[in-house]
Amino acid sequence: MINHRKLLVLLFIVLSTFTAFSQTQQSEFNLDQILVVGDRSNVKLKESTIPSGVLTKAELVTLPIKNLTDAITYLPGITFASLDASGHTPIPIIRGYYGGGEAEYLLLLIDGVPVNDFNNGIADWNILPINHVEKIELIRGGGSSTYGGLAIGGVINLITKRNIQKNNFNISFSNDQYNQNSMSLKANLQKELKNIGFSMSREKADGYRDNSNYKKNTFCASHNVLINPKNTLTLNARYDDLYLETAGALTENLVKNNHRQSHPMYSNDYKEYNKFDGTIQYSRGNKNKLTILSGFRALEQEENRTIQLTSDFGDSQSEKQTSTVFWNQAKYQASFNNTKMLIGLDNEYGFFSNNYYNLEKTQKLSNGSGASTKLGLYIQAKYNRTEKFGITSVIRLDRINNDGKINNKKESIRFNSQISPRVGFYYQFINSKILEGYLFSNWSKAFKSPTLDQLFDSRQINFFYQNINYSNSSLVPQESSNYDIGINKKLLLSNSNISGETSIVLYSMDIENEIDFDMATFKYGNISESNHKGIEASIGLFLGERIRYRHTSNFTEVKFKDGNYKDNMLKNIPKISYTNRFTIKLSDQYSFAISQKHFGSMYLNDENTESLPENTIYDSNIIFNRSNYGIHLSIFNIGNTFYNGNGYMLFDAISQQNVKFLYPAQKRNIRVSIYYTI
Repeated sequence: MINHRKLLVLLFIVLSTFTAFSQTQQSEFNLDQILVVGDRSNVKLKESTIPSGVLTKAELVTLPIKNLTDAITYLPGITFASLDASGHTPIPIIRGYYGGGEAEYLLLLIDGVPVNDFNNGIADWNILPINHVEKIELIRGGGSSTYGGLAIGGVINLITKRNIQKNNFNISFSNDQYNQNSMSLKANLQKELKNIGFSMSREKADGYRDNSNYKKNTFCASHNVLINPKNTLTLNARYDDLYLETAGALTENLVKNNHRQSHPMYSNDYKEYNKFDGTIQYSRGNKNKLTILSGFRALEQEENRTIQLTSDFGDSQSEKQTSTVFWNQAKYQASFNNTKMLIGLDNEYGFFSNNYYNLEKTQKLSNGSGASTKLGLYIQAKYNRTEKFGITSVIRLDRINNDGKINNKKESIRFNSQISPRVGFYYQFINSKILEGYLFSNWSKAFKSPTLDQLFDSRQINFFYQNINYSNSSLVPQESSNYDIGINKKLLLSNSNISGETSIVLYSMDIENEIDFDMATFKYGNISESNHKGIEASIGLFLGERIRYRHTSNFTEVKFKDGNYKDNMLKNIPKISYTNRFTIKLSDQYSFAISQKHFGSMYLNDENTESLPENTIYDSNIIFNRSNYGIHLSIFNIGNTFYNGNGYMLFDAISQQNVKFLYPAQKRNIRVSIYYTI
């Protein structure tokens, strides 16, 4: 597998045997957290059969983070590359899945509500101010058995809801040395059995690089009604508007000359959209519970985008797009002796249309439309033979129907049926006064359907007198077989002020019909098979309430199983990434946190001849809290290190050579944030 892997596993096992646990410090432990996202029902993380991780509010308020992806990077099993130096266009890399900004392998939820884009499945990773998030939950590996095709790599759930018993009001401001400023407000009014909530956020940035201005406004409202102890009703509405410019990649020479510049070919590139979401949820029952959740999303988007063809030339077009999607979820939970049953139904219907124009918008170049109908039915059983042993089995059937038109020509209709089973167990192999340990294992099958963009995008590119359309309506879903085995461990030493926890997961995934961009045909295709293997680990060590240390690491090996590049590593996947973070509570008012993030080297081409060097950066956060207000002074990239957040290789047909293109990252940045709560 990976060099030194056996040594690494041994190291973590040794470390885990030296971690200690104090019963007076239960709140320190992520393993004791309740996980909602894993089985779409509550379970303690240490008893979950799926590799999981959480970030609690206590950690989020102390970490040196400026946005959501900064925080998620501290979870095991996931890291982010970036196409924007200011962090506005991150790309998740989870278990060797990398979408390159064109597709996503990760489902993003807010309080259980899916928010990925309808057309391409991409998540808006700037969807919430980080101070509006109460907890982040992550499951890794094939999640299709409970969440369908978008969850082939995993699921992230952002929890914002709280059990509010009184009125509250929160407001925050922040600004940094590059004039990236934000303001957010959140308020809740509680009266008897009703709650009204409102939040808004505004972020504006000039951008670290040229042509990278950013502006985003969000408005949310909610109304919760406790009809009686067994019946609740929740209404939510959300509006977003975004404007984002694209700086693009630079050659190595341009980076050396001025890494903050933008290539002239991207000077007109931007994305602008308006989006409205609405949801309604009804729950009935306690032990046996029925939950119905329905919603819709409407999007209007305009984008100028350049597709690079040579080192100095690209095809630039303007797109106007509209899309609408309606979705429903229904699930029923019931308990019978030692067994908990969950039956669920997911339904989605959506449609889109787009038109491409020249940049002056005086000539229509192409048009397209598409529609998708999805229906998913799943049944889950959780059987606990004793308090020490439990089995979870799930099976889900998805039926997906896609159809579309390109320039008024109807494309072939693809109707797919997918069956996604999963079986897992946990076993508490030891539970004494000094040691608590859990073993778990999991097998599943998962899939990812081609997106409507990959199937029916109508964009035409004229290059060397050839008219090219890179969509492919004959794509079939890619599929994976997934295996996990892991250990969650805590060591209990009474009369000790030291505590800790350790989690280690080994996984293997075999991917078939992998969807990728085929340079030979300049189209998307099911062109390869691959194997993903790795180790994910996390460690927590705590010295009373004063000093806390956490570590996460990901060792990843992703290889082609067939074709011309068999046994080569897939590009854009770091072999290793890890984080370390210390939090020191100096007093009731002052705290200090420092963190390290390491992003390992990765290949930029399938031949494995060109790579992006590894990089390590350090961030810090000085926190002052008093009564109902606080001030954070954060320094990102303390060492002022220069590095590149991502890159790729392009064969230049004019110069007849391969050229390396890079996305420069931001150097040192100092940020001040002020929070006020009543």
